[in-house]
Amino acid sequence: MITLIFIVFVLVAAFSFIEDNATDYKDIVYIGIMFLLICIAGFRPIGCDNDSLNYEYFYFNADSEEVATFVEKSYIWLSLLFHKVFDFDSVRPLLLLYAILGVSLKIAAIRRYSDIWFCCILIYMGYYFILHDMTQIRASIASGIFLLSLKPLVEKRRWTFFFMMCVALFFHYSALVLFPLIFMGNSELKKIHRILLATLVPVGYIIYFLHIDIITAIPLPYIGDKIEIYKDLNEKGILGDEINVFNMVFLVEILIYFFLLIKYELIVEYNKYLPIMLKIMGLSIFSFLLFSSLPVLAFRTHELYGIVDIILFTNIYYVIRPRWISNIVVLIIGLSLLCISLFYADLLVLN
Repeated sequence: MITLIFIVFVLVAAFSFIEDNATDYKDIVYIGIMFLLICIAGFRPIGCDNDSLNYEYFYFNADSEEVATFVEKSYIWLSLLFHKVFDFDSVRPLLLLYAILGVSLKIAAIRRYSDIWFCCILIYMGYYFILHDMTQIRASIASGIFLLSLKPLVEKRRWTFFFMMCVALFFHYSALVLFPLIFMGNSELKKIHRILLATLVPVGYIIYFLHIDIITAIPLPYIGDKIEIYKDLNEKGILGDEINVFNMVFLVEILIYFFLLIKYELIVEYNKYLPIMLKIMGLSIFSFLLFSSLPVLAFRTHELYGIVDIILFTNIYYVIRPRWISNIVVLIIGLSLLCISLFYADLLVLN
């Protein structure tokens, strides 16, 4: 499994260096990479990741009250359909369906928002493929839908965005945090706006050091109940540990965020969605600090908003010259993230 992931990563890396000269077969290779990623995620051994055993348990106990407490109706209904109606005595077909949806949504989004597809896949494989498509498969679909929804949001088709967020919510309840973005626009970021976005980081750290807790102030009946459950489990030491807001990946993300803000005027020529993506990236970083008292909420919100990093991290490519050096920089970032993701997913120890 690990070997196969690295083989695909090396393959993508090779094509990232010849992408500009591979126009005749670029689409075919791109679809082929998508197919390989779907196969890896959909046919991974049960138990090789942190969540697949849970999904198997949820699949065979979908009609229990215990499962209904933590799992969205979409997974329960699909489990009942596959298990009771189609009589599949394995969770594999359902995992494959989630892999097809999760991977294809993000692959489609990459093609929509970027010209350097293979560089984006390097970041995607490093940052989100292991985290979402091989672990948090329900959140994977929600994040993919969200990434695709930025185009209608920018075009002020807010009802389309609202509908897409409802679909995302159907797959994962954490998508609720995406609805306020319906008021967000893609207007040009002037210098004062970029400065204000930069202040999200120090303000977030101030809130963290002052131990300001706004979680209990969330007035949402059902979501509030789930938060209370998570908080109770966290306090008992059953779910989650105190998060490290100075971990290396988070600090590198902040550095890239500042770099993109500084180089905004150059990058925006290549990425017309840069203003709204930078706003969302800022909220991703800020939310990690804001909700730090409840790790599960901090990580979920940060990861969901942070799906834009797949595109934004590769925007470094447009700043550094010559291009082959910028390509190497993106490759190093993607490879580093991949190794970290594999380590924390306990996949590296399986070989």
